[in-house]
Amino acid sequence: MRSGIVVGVGGALLALVVGLALVIPERTEGAPLLQPTPFLTPTPNSDGAILYTVLDGDSLWRIAAIAEISVEQLMALNGIQSGDFISPGMELVLGSMVATRVPPPSPTPTVQTGPLVGTGDICVLLFNDGNGNARLDDGELPLPEGQVSVVDRDGKVQGETTTDDNPDGFCFSDLEDGDYNVSGAVPPNYNPTTSMNVPVRLEPGDTKFVQFGGQPSGAILQVRGSESEGSTLLGVLGLSLLAAAGIVGFYAFRAGRTP
Repeated sequence: MRSGIVVGVGGALLALVVGLALVIPERTEGAPLLQPTPFLTPTPNSDGAILYTVLDGDSLWRIAAIAEISVEQLMALNGIQSGDFISPGMELVLGSMVATRVPPPSPTPTVQTGPLVGTGDICVLLFNDGNGNARLDDGELPLPEGQVSVVDRDGKVQGETTTDDNPDGFCFSDLEDGDYNVSGAVPPNYNPTTSMNVPVRLEPGDTKFVQFGGQPSGAILQVRGSESEGSTLLGVLGLSLLAAAGIVGFYAFRAGRTP
């Protein structure tokens, strides 16, 4: 029995016997060298499977070598058994790839380096200060027909209005941050019980509240009349006590001089 070797050529198995003469044609000078079959770079499909289409002259050995996997792995991936053949046009699975989703870059927050600029509100209430204590107490109502205004540091009027019976007063909205003077005026026949000019420093996003009080003029006169009557009564009582003390002192003096 003659010994030999078996080689694979183009997917077929050929037996070479020892002593068999092979003719190798000489390459003519200037003739181009034979180029290997081009290998198309496989790309994954929508499922992530990497597919390769078999071309003329391909073999399992060549495809596995270029894909850098073993023939056994290539056969296992495609269910190829020993003795099976491949043909041009077949699609072979070389592996799989799971696409990694790269999250979009996070937006860089904008850092404000300059001074903070914004707007704010100033709310003003003119109330009927019935007891004249310059404070808004329970039961004291808004005072209509008065006037309130807001003036900025340049003397420009930013807003003015006539008061009504809204218990929340009136708000001057969307004023730029800065210094303001808030003033109020009571309606006729009323006298103010609070300061009627208030400076306000407004910061961005602020809501400042200002309250002005007013009392009917007759109520103030009544209070002053009561105070006057009380003073007169105290004066008369004081004079009576002084007279009584004088009489007691006179009789005591006479008693001291009686032999």
